[in-house]
Amino acid sequence: RLGGRSRKDSGSTEQRRRSAKVFKYPRYNETTKDGDLMLIKLFLPVHITKEVKPLPLASRCPVPGKTCQISGWGSTTSPEGRKP
Repeated sequence: RLGGRSRKDSGSTEQRRRSAKVFKYPRYNETTKDGDLMLIKLFLPVHITKEVKPLPLASRCPVPGKTCQISGWGSTTSPEGRKP
């Protein structure tokens, strides 16, 4: 699901696609959740819209305190504490 604003409510901006293949991060740690990321190849392309668009990739590590963009669903807690 792409372009939705809620996991429970599918709005008019949402696009659904099946995954063709998933690439798990090889050093993902189930216990600590370190490396909790995955690349997903979609079966069909998506339509780029205001709500569905690629995030720009960083060209270097961000400066501490700089605002960054992320995308995804999941827990907002970790062993180090709650994440914003």
